[in-house]
Amino acid sequence: MAALQFNDLLKMLPGTTTPRWNVLVSKIKNKQPLSLNSTGKDIIIDYLDDTLKLLFEEGNIPEIQKQYRGKKLFKSKSGQKLSLSDLFKSPDFGGGKGSGAGAAETERNESAQCLYASLVCYVFKKQISLDTPITKQQFKDAMKYCDVSEKFEKMLDLPKDWHESSILGANYLHKKYALKGKYEYHRGSSLVDAIENTFKDLNRNERAFGNINKWSPADMYMFTQAGKDAVKNELGKVKTLQQFNTLMIKYYKSHDIIGVSLKKISGNVKATENNIGDTEKVEVEYLGEQVVAANKDSILDSMDVYLEHSKGRIQFRSFGGAGSLTGWQGEGKGTFANQGKVSLGPVNYILGIHGVDKLPESRDSARLARNPDSTYYRTFYDAAKRVKTKNLPDTQADFEKLWQSADEQWRYSKYLGVLLVDRMLSLSKEKRNEVITDIYLYSASKASFAGPYLKLE
Repeated sequence: MAALQFNDLLKMLPGTTTPRWNVLVSKIKNKQPLSLNSTGKDIIIDYLDDTLKLLFEEGNIPEIQKQYRGKKLFKSKSGQKLSLSDLFKSPDFGGGKGSGAGAAETERNESAQCLYASLVCYVFKKQISLDTPITKQQFKDAMKYCDVSEKFEKMLDLPKDWHESSILGANYLHKKYALKGKYEYHRGSSLVDAIENTFKDLNRNERAFGNINKWSPADMYMFTQAGKDAVKNELGKVKTLQQFNTLMIKYYKSHDIIGVSLKKISGNVKATENNIGDTEKVEVEYLGEQVVAANKDSILDSMDVYLEHSKGRIQFRSFGGAGSLTGWQGEGKGTFANQGKVSLGPVNYILGIHGVDKLPESRDSARLARNPDSTYYRTFYDAAKRVKTKNLPDTQADFEKLWQSADEQWRYSKYLGVLLVDRMLSLSKEKRNEVITDIYLYSASKASFAGPYLKLE
């Protein structure tokens, strides 16, 4: 059996942009049983205290990791105190027979791409065809330039489609980089861990990304000796995500550290370089906002607000479920499909790098939704006036009466939305466009402050 880990909670549910921590929060809220990792016994649990409850319901997993690593987080009905690793990583969290097998296949396939890249580069020293015979000894020779997490024998047992995908990927990498350096190919190595841990440490403080895949979805890395030296000697000196990205872009462009995101390849390889600092600049124009729907008469019409832009619109609201005072974030709406989400932490990061006052923390908005004070009322009402909210009461006193008639989730969500609109309207047109561009790019997983990588598919 496998224990549930914090990283499991940050991963997305298959085919969605919803992180798996939502599953845990839902099970606890609805008193659904979870299994103990040690015995498999099903139990119903609750949070150990209200602070932990709020952190989990906000999805603030990095903060829980920081403050409570190795500590007890939950309690059973019998009073037994439990840590996260006391719980079984069921299929809901990416474990079990189905999801566990998927994770094992992912490790095998990503590690195998490293092996095949080394095979083409160092053994054959040229591109090979899909039916080229390959001996076990040739694979062994290729392993000299790999540092991967999968066992050697398992990488030799690829299904035909992944065998061919790995050859196609290896051929492309050889064609693009054979003359640019002598590489090692890494997946799950200490050097990869150093990169990922540097990101996690910096992001824990700056909260720019919900998880590491939003920063970079790289599944393997290629390192020259200069790249290996940079990881060992320079990563420890960076103090901010901006410095970290500058360093990673520098070594990507010098072809010394290359992160590669992998998808199964069939036919022609489609390759795109992302977040390398000199691609065509994406510019999004801010077009307007919606605080009250056009066909509605009151600010109570809904708990959301919209920011309109030249590529669609972004809906900001609580996505925490009915009655939940958590999960405030934006979801990009395109012409044909949703474009991904941007949570409060990244929104505040984007506001901050553009010199704009950050929004209150989710927990503060939740607290004030239950226990407002005079400053809160004034802040909410004045912001609503500045954004010219339709049919807003003439006085703050009348607004307070209106506010009292709303449910707590509306109070929590609309407050943050109105403040965001107010901040946007306080900016110059140029600055508005810059902020909405970064919010749009983040929701589309193309943030201008994300890490560089090569995507193969």
